[in-house]
Amino acid sequence: MTDTATTGLDSQLQDLLRPHLRFLKAGEPVPMDEDLGRLGLDSMASIDLLMEIESQMGLQIPDEMMTTDTFSTGNHLLAVLQKLA
Repeated sequence: MTDTATTGLDSQLQDLLRPHLRFLKAGEPVPMDEDLGRLGLDSMASIDLLMEIESQMGLQIPDEMMTTDTFSTGNHLLAVLQKLA
């Protein structure tokens, strides 16, 4: 994957994450290395996020990759998506 594609994937993921992070202040960048749970991503929001990733990014995360660790930080989720892209 090229750096441009990686940057695009990162930006796209941040756009999808933002509405699910209810404790992130408006206008703040998505801190990709912080715990998404502390930023407001709960289990229901994770399911919504997963469906948005599948529909808007065209990537399907296999069951074996759907772990707590995958959704622990934006960077962990990005790493999984980079493997699938």
